[in-house]
Amino acid sequence: MKVQAQAKVNLALDVIGKRNDGYHELDMIMAPISLYNEIEINIHPADQITCDGGVIPDRSTIHKTLALLRKEMGLRNHYAIHVIKRIPDQAGLAGSSADAAAVFRAVMAIEGLNLELEQQLELAKQIGADVPFCLVNQTARVQGIGEKIRVLSQKWKLPCLIVKPCYGISTPEAFEQWHAQMPVHVDVDAVEKAIQDQDFGSLCQRMGNALEKPAFQLRPELKELKEKMETLGFERVMMSGSGSSLMGFSQDLKILKHAKELCSNRGCFVEIVTIG
Repeated sequence: MKVQAQAKVNLALDVIGKRNDGYHELDMIMAPISLYNEIEINIHPADQITCDGGVIPDRSTIHKTLALLRKEMGLRNHYAIHVIKRIPDQAGLAGSSADAAAVFRAVMAIEGLNLELEQQLELAKQIGADVPFCLVNQTARVQGIGEKIRVLSQKWKLPCLIVKPCYGISTPEAFEQWHAQMPVHVDVDAVEKAIQDQDFGSLCQRMGNALEKPAFQLRPELKELKEKMETLGFERVMMSGSGSSLMGFSQDLKILKHAKELCSNRGCFVEIVTIG
């Protein structure tokens, strides 16, 4: 079986605070994009996970997914899983969470397991905070630690340039830096309204990411890259997730293509994608 593990971006990310269990309470709008890893999964005598275009850690989200499903659902089979990686790591694009969600869905199908969505999400949040969203894989308001998901009814496709430099941002370090400064909050309600109204101008004005400033303090050169991108004609440039990917927004394909050419020598990964 071949499946796609679709990346995501954040159109809004607000940090509400830190919970007693150590997780952060978030309020976000997340959307899938037309960038994905390809995963081939087949029944095998023993679990075997391989990868092209990157490295799969010994305790990856795929390992965690198989272990969790084997424990909770009593899997009959073991699996050979091969990943062709296209989503860069430490980018704020949820590559490893997308892998986990794709494997989760594939194993459930192969094993003939049926669970209500809420039960799937309850299991998925044990793998990682972004895995529940990647299971749903639709533009949504996402709250809590990532397990509270409300799909937005408006279907809206947006072009975007993703620029991911040759370095990443550690999510724990970004949150630590957020605590060390005066928090910046985002009006997520206003971003949701702009999406529901399909108002591109308002969306560009209202979008925000509370982890962007902390990431810039960890990597000042990321702020410099954003400032260079802002001179290329984009309506808005913003970081996704905890970084280090920057998103350049324009409805003019000529601007996106020209910016892609100019940015290609500045980042390890540069690609025009569709959001939604």
